Amino acid sequence: MRKFTWIASTVLALGLGLSLTARGDDSDTNSLVGKAAPDFALTTVDGQNIKLSDQQGKVVVLDFWATWCPPCRKSLPHVQSVSQDKALAAKNVVVWAVNERESADVVNKFLQDNHYTFKVPMDASGSAGSSYKVTGIPTTVIVGTDGVIKNVFIGFGDVSAKQIDDAIQQVVGN
Repeated sequence: MRKFTWIASTVLALGLGLSLTARGDDSDTNSLVGKAAPDFALTTVDGQNIKLSDQQGKVVVLDFWATWCPPCRKSLPHVQSVSQDKALAAKNVVVWAVNERESADVVNKFLQDNHYTFKVPMDASGSAGSSYKVTGIPTTVIVGTDGVIKNVFIGFGDVSAKQIDDAIQQVVGN
């Protein structure tokens, strides 16, 4: 009986979460589309101090993630690909894979084990994620050159890479 109750509760919570996401409820990241991107300052896993507002004039792809998250692990090869795309870099596209609430040691080992080289701001307190209303990871946010949020993608599925690529191309103007 306990197992059934747990399963039923999980299904109900997932259904409610998907319902809120589909509505673009004010409680999730989708509600920020068309609004100024909340500024934040973080330190990267390799010790650099960075600030989002310093990226004005660039398209910034923010990917909120964690090492323990299976959908994040599925999305990170795509994050790596976008971060290494020379054509996108030439169009002033930068990628920040914002790690949520993990230690630098855990993240560094994960990056080394997987040969990832993208920039990783460390959101140890979760304050950046909170300002973006991140309730599920991965959450990908595309910020335009004007500092306004253009697109949001919550989760990562079979068509997500193409959707994100298309959204980035739309923002940079091909």
